[in-house]
Amino acid sequence: MAVPGTMGKILLVDLTNQKISVETPGDDVYLNYLGGYGLGAYYLYKLQKPGVDPLGPENHLGFFTGPLTGTAAPSGNRYFVVAKSPKTGTWGDANSGGAFGPALKAAGVDGIVFSGASQEPVYLLVRDGKAELLPAGDWWGLDTNDLEDKVKETYGKKAGLASIGPAGERMALLSCVINDKGRAAGRSGLGAVMGSKKLKAVVAIGDAPVTVKEPEQLKEALSKYREGMKEQGMYKVLNQYGTAGITAGAAASGDTPIKNWAGSPGDFPNAGEISDDKVLAIQHRKYACWRCSIACGGETEVAEGPYTSHNHKPEYETLGAFGTLCLNDNLASINRCNEICNRQGLDTISTGCTVAFAIECYENGLITDKDTGGIQLKWGNHEAIVKITEAIANGTGFGKVLQNGVQRAADEIGKNAEEFAIHVGGEEIPMHDPRLNPGLATSYKMDATPGRHTQLSAWTAEAQFAPPGLITEEFDKYTYTGKGRIHRKVSNHYHTSTAAGMCMFAWVCLPPECMADTLTYVTGHTYTLDDIEKTGARIATLRIAFNLRDGVRNVDFPVPGRLIGRPPLKEGPLAGVTVDLDTQVREYLEAMGWDPRTGVPTKETLEELGLNFVVPDLHPEPAGAV
Repeated sequence: MAVPGTMGKILLVDLTNQKISVETPGDDVYLNYLGGYGLGAYYLYKLQKPGVDPLGPENHLGFFTGPLTGTAAPSGNRYFVVAKSPKTGTWGDANSGGAFGPALKAAGVDGIVFSGASQEPVYLLVRDGKAELLPAGDWWGLDTNDLEDKVKETYGKKAGLASIGPAGERMALLSCVINDKGRAAGRSGLGAVMGSKKLKAVVAIGDAPVTVKEPEQLKEALSKYREGMKEQGMYKVLNQYGTAGITAGAAASGDTPIKNWAGSPGDFPNAGEISDDKVLAIQHRKYACWRCSIACGGETEVAEGPYTSHNHKPEYETLGAFGTLCLNDNLASINRCNEICNRQGLDTISTGCTVAFAIECYENGLITDKDTGGIQLKWGNHEAIVKITEAIANGTGFGKVLQNGVQRAADEIGKNAEEFAIHVGGEEIPMHDPRLNPGLATSYKMDATPGRHTQLSAWTAEAQFAPPGLITEEFDKYTYTGKGRIHRKVSNHYHTSTAAGMCMFAWVCLPPECMADTLTYVTGHTYTLDDIEKTGARIATLRIAFNLRDGVRNVDFPVPGRLIGRPPLKEGPLAGVTVDLDTQVREYLEAMGWDPRTGVPTKETLEELGLNFVVPDLHPEPAGAV
């Protein structure tokens, strides 16, 4: 019998030979790695050889839910996509809410691992525990909205869908995986991996219940925790506005990067035009992911003007990337860019960052109207921002240069364009500034997926965003010593919660005991707070081992000076700040039991976490040893 909270089934899909097999993981695998990118890291580490081409058939692509996905757990609706990233060459993952994750569980499986590549476009249909590969030639070329409509017409309204748009089909590295017409598993360029495999979509249908070991205890505990959650200030903001509610305040504080990370709040005085009530003014209906009480989403409509659209409400990250980063205060144009990206299957963070990069290149004469086809890429030129986004989405004109992100665009442009390409390891940086909350710099550099703000760490405590009661000690965020253990504690707790399938926004509004109780009552196996932290450490260590086995050391990634105040800003709330990243990284590595010089987990750490199978890869015996 499967561990409660799981369906006990992983599909292994060989796209080259069009064969599907089923694997039943042991209880210890579920309990040690849970789901999401925990279970994903376990499978990819076991199945995949090091050194594969991320866009070649040897790269494995996984879709994984967690034991809380599809249960009564707060915001238990997340699923993960995992693969070696074609953007960074590292471990890659992305996650999304909406309804697809619960639909996949209801279809009878916890996860799917694709290997090989199909000769022709296909999709995988998972229905009532059975799976088949079907031709997708008629679907190839459809945008994600049109495909969702087609799938619902064919299979019914309850069918879950995760798919790529045309950008993913042509393997643009900015591409991502979309579900629910605008929920995005956005980072790491995993839409390109789907495209390389000629895999258009995964469709999930079923009504299998997710078994919970102690349903009454779970119900009682969650009733108590939910009442407390609703009193949290972050819950109230998200419930009223969604993430759009923080844009103006974040821009004023210096949290939101401005003018491609080179500006300060004085360069963008109209942040209120793309924030809170202004965004609600174009929202015509609230939206909630599957059974989520926070309900931070919404559907927007702009019916008049040059930028008509009907779309998911733009998130804070999208508002920052196409707004503050580009000095664009035209909300309708940002909403239009959001719709373009969602339909074509592009990560809005990386696409907006790439547009800002192109504007700065244009401003400095590295590219001209001849290169852009007459699009005048100037700060705040919303018409040009929409046009270049369309070009990226369609892979036309100068969009061909930009569709693979800032690192590769800078290589193609040359002329020192790398100076304006703000990325870590090839991944564009999201809309939170380490000069305000320095712990972000460590996450951007040292997480297995570089450039990821949704890897929560010491920065959440610095920003007073950590779960209530997780970090109780007071500390000065600009005192760089002594934070390694804080980073370890927050990040390890978060690795467990997200691998389990809980949304980040629920997690930060709940005390850490909620995760321990929830996993205990769902699985029937006792999880203490120490277990939560150790499970997270195991997952974090296996993900970083994936990189190290491939010869990639995160400690070697350079971090752009703009991210850490080298040189420091001269104006605004972050004037004079320079982040001591070296100290932060060293102390985090020491706290994790990883070598502070190389970033390699020690043999003792691997054995303590039960990762003995990793030891020969990271600590091989000397030649000739007996």
